Amino acid sequence: MKNNFISIKEKLIVSYILILIILIWIGGYSLYTINRISSQYNEFVEKLDTLSNVKNSIKESKNSLDNLLLTRSTNYIDDIYSSIDTSYGELNKLSRRNMTKEEYNLMVDLRKLIGSYRAYSEETFRVALGTADERYIINYNNSTKVYNYIMESVDEINNKIYEENFRKYKIIKEHNLKFTRAIIVIFIISISISIMFIFFFSRKLIQNVNALTNQAEEVSKGNFEVDNLKIDSQDEIGILFNSFNIMVKEIKYLLSEVENKTRLEKEAQFLALQSQINPHFLFNTLNVIAKTALIEGSDNTCDLIESLSDILRYTLRNVNSTVTLEEEVYSLRQYIYIQKTRFGDRIKYIENIDDDLLNYKIPLLSLQPIVENAFKHGLEGKEQGGEIEVRINSIKNYIKIEIRDNGKGFYPYMYSKENAGIGVKNVRERLGIYFKNKSLLFFYNTKEGALVKIIIPKVE
Repeated sequence: MKNNFISIKEKLIVSYILILIILIWIGGYSLYTINRISSQYNEFVEKLDTLSNVKNSIKESKNSLDNLLLTRSTNYIDDIYSSIDTSYGELNKLSRRNMTKEEYNLMVDLRKLIGSYRAYSEETFRVALGTADERYIINYNNSTKVYNYIMESVDEINNKIYEENFRKYKIIKEHNLKFTRAIIVIFIISISISIMFIFFFSRKLIQNVNALTNQAEEVSKGNFEVDNLKIDSQDEIGILFNSFNIMVKEIKYLLSEVENKTRLEKEAQFLALQSQINPHFLFNTLNVIAKTALIEGSDNTCDLIESLSDILRYTLRNVNSTVTLEEEVYSLRQYIYIQKTRFGDRIKYIENIDDDLLNYKIPLLSLQPIVENAFKHGLEGKEQGGEIEVRINSIKNYIKIEIRDNGKGFYPYMYSKENAGIGVKNVRERLGIYFKNKSLLFFYNTKEGALVKIIIPKVE
């Protein structure tokens, strides 16, 4: 899942970047087109301005020549040359700009015409200033004719520039029209994709949040039997769904544990109360006490009463508490003493206990219900020779407790998990809870009778 994880933040960033790239491309291409049109227009205007300067310079030169002929003054000679040189300079500027071949050829012709104009003008004022006759008129007429050619040539170049730029303008206009349509289409597609992405992304996000909200409301009402949330999204919502499912499962498990523990406590309390008020047990015990008091005097009676008091005091403790093995064995001895008094020499009690293990912990009333079952189901009715043996030994980090009797043994159904009596089930489950399922409880039938084996960890 981690390899395929794509966060919501990453998804949004990718979508924003794609939209931003499209907008940048549209803006950049628009700026490029505007700049291209602007450059084209500027060059067009500058060409016209340059030709206008050429035209004006030649006109000034013509005016200076006319004034020279009228006044016969040499002061105009420099003006004539200066104006013609200016026209050459403007033509040089024009030659450095982008020109069509046809425009270039016309410009070359114009340069030649200006050269001819210069030659006829020089010859005109040279003859006019050198002689008093009218011979300069022929050159002046030629100069005027070339002058008119220059004006026509400038107009012709202007027309060519206009035509070329109108042609380019038409191409640019068609291109801009196509570009504008393309931009509109791209813009509509981008907006549509963005809207669809926002719609489907938001709808899916809201659906998932609503599903999570509904399940959370059910859980808050105490309904933990909700179905697992299912999602195929590998993002934060997927993590929320999985975490919610795990949380509900953990809560259900903990509630089950609490209910089970509560049930066991009630059962243990019931057993304790039952032991305290068991009429049959109390009746028999009191009979034994009475008979003993009658036959043997007061010593044994006193011992019985003390044993009964110890048992009652022990069982009145909180059944959810733990005790040491020494306390549990001491209480068991009091119970055995009472039972031996009842059964007399028919029952023999044997202990084989490792004293080093007596300080380890065990849940209250873990052994007495097992021994009580040995009396009730194994030795009840046995005329003589009954034995109960309790062995407590160490196995590395565990304690092995064995309770053996030579009675009738177990019926197979008696100590299965499903059919065991309430006392045995309670002991089994309390051991499991306290030792965190590290305890074991076995029931065996042997050649001599029955054997119950308890394995618990060493807990101080």
